Amino acid sequence: MISWAPVPITFLMATCPRCKGHLTDSHRCPRRSYLVALEILASAVVGGFLGLLLVALFDPRGQITDVDSISLVAGALIAVGINRALRS
Repeated sequence: MISWAPVPITFLMATCPRCKGHLTDSHRCPRRSYLVALEILASAVVGGFLGLLLVALFDPRGQITDVDSISLVAGALIAVGINRALRS
C-alpha cells in the first residue's frame, strides 16, 4: 500500500532563475561579488583622496611631514567603514 504525504508549501514555491532563491513579494537577488569589490575599491580611492585633500587644506605650506600616507590610509578606511555601515 502506497500513501502520499502532503507536500509542504515551501517545496511548491517558485525559484528565482538567477540566484535560485524563493520568489517572494520582497525577493531581491544578492549583489554579485565583483560589484561589491568594485564599490569598496571606489569608496577607498575617494576616501583616500579626501584625506589628502584635508591635509592640503589644513597645511597649505607642507610643514607637517609624513602625514600624507597616514591621511590616505585613514581616509580610505573611514570611507569604506561608512560605506559598509550605510549598505547594511
